[in-house]
Amino acid sequence: MSAAVVAVSLATISSPAEATIAQPSMRAMNSLAMPFGSVVRSQQEVGGVPVFGGQLIQVRDKAGQVLATHGRTTKKTTGAFPRTDAGATDAAIADVAKRTGLAANTLKADTPRAYWYDATLGGAKGDGVAVPTYQVTVHGKKLNDKWTEVVKAGSQDVLTSWSEVREANRDVCDANHKVVSGSSDSVRCGTAFDVTRKEGGAESSVADVNNVYTFFGQASDFYQKYVNVDLTGLIGADYSDGTGKALRGTVRICVDGECPFANAFWDGEQMAFGEGVTTDDITGHELTHGVTQHTSGLSGGQADSINEGLSDVFGKFIGITSNDPNDTGDNRWLLGAGSSLGAIRNMKDPRSSLSPQPDMVNGPGWQTNNPDEHINDGVVNKADYLITDGDTFNNQTVRGLGLDKSVQIWWGVENTLTQSATFKDVGEALNSSCAALAKAGTAGITADDCTQVANAVKATQLDQEPS
Repeated sequence: MSAAVVAVSLATISSPAEATIAQPSMRAMNSLAMPFGSVVRSQQEVGGVPVFGGQLIQVRDKAGQVLATHGRTTKKTTGAFPRTDAGATDAAIADVAKRTGLAANTLKADTPRAYWYDATLGGAKGDGVAVPTYQVTVHGKKLNDKWTEVVKAGSQDVLTSWSEVREANRDVCDANHKVVSGSSDSVRCGTAFDVTRKEGGAESSVADVNNVYTFFGQASDFYQKYVNVDLTGLIGADYSDGTGKALRGTVRICVDGECPFANAFWDGEQMAFGEGVTTDDITGHELTHGVTQHTSGLSGGQADSINEGLSDVFGKFIGITSNDPNDTGDNRWLLGAGSSLGAIRNMKDPRSSLSPQPDMVNGPGWQTNNPDEHINDGVVNKADYLITDGDTFNNQTVRGLGLDKSVQIWWGVENTLTQSATFKDVGEALNSSCAALAKAGTAGITADDCTQVANAVKATQLDQEPS
């Protein structure tokens, strides 16, 4: 099937005058086979430069008929890209230094990347006009110090920023409490550290190594069994160390001023864990950040919280299907039970999480402007609980669909969101994913099941515009 959606020419904008886009120019990105048919993703470009968050996603049945279209495109642009990106790096570093208190001379930046930026595509307030910008990723000394800054081209203005740390061939390395730096190179399993346990290798004397090895296997089995995805092929890394492409993780790392490191994260290439922060749902959560990186690419604004929510959803699915005691009984909807951190989130009752979360859009505890991406994701977690197990909440009664059906619906959501999706987009994606699956008869999903999904969307107010 062709991945083309729509393509019309648009003259390159070379003057600062405002230009109206009558028909967006879309570049085909990919066409992904799904149980109900396919999902076709395209990227808006203006003058050959991508519009951040300007994406359209078509949900198609097996005959190629379009069942739903998700996403937004910008309607106007103003300004032009200068001949060089001079000043963007300095502006990005200065902003990170100001916000974090880190010394500017300790920060390093990647090469700026050109994007048109329209804040309204991600649900933020704005005039709906895209401006030329550069995205600059800035790194600190600590491995989990990594931010992307959006700098208006030709100026020192930073329009927005976000953190880039996303807290079945397997390679696991042991850092043995070594302090690592802010570079991804410093934590690489297979180059920075020797592989302690590789695929098929003998058990290690280090419990964290064996745990992560096991959890990588469980996550791989889940993605292969339930959604037919080769996790190693999708997110594995090959560091040319002779072991090939593999799911890689380095355990027992320390960072400057924190040993043991009380966290775990996906760094864009592999996993890194502090000592004891190794449970199947936490590992699945972080690996799913890698999956999201290679599917919808959620980042910035509301999309950051949705990214966290989807990682919670699939991390918990992985934990439940592995029959780990930390994911059964009263722990079924607790994320992180059994880790050195203890349970950090309650997906059944987000408001009772370690850091209380909202359980509905615009409800108690809802954070406007998304200052912490780990808070508003409680709404996604509550929706997952309702769809999977069912309950009565916010004047809505939901009959639980069970795990098998829920996984398929959420996998559809994962693949039909744009990179700058909003919470309302999640609600729409849940409904359209279920409808497409019901039409195809996938996993026995029925029209009444989709009524239950719609009730869960209403209960969590994912049908409302977030404040």
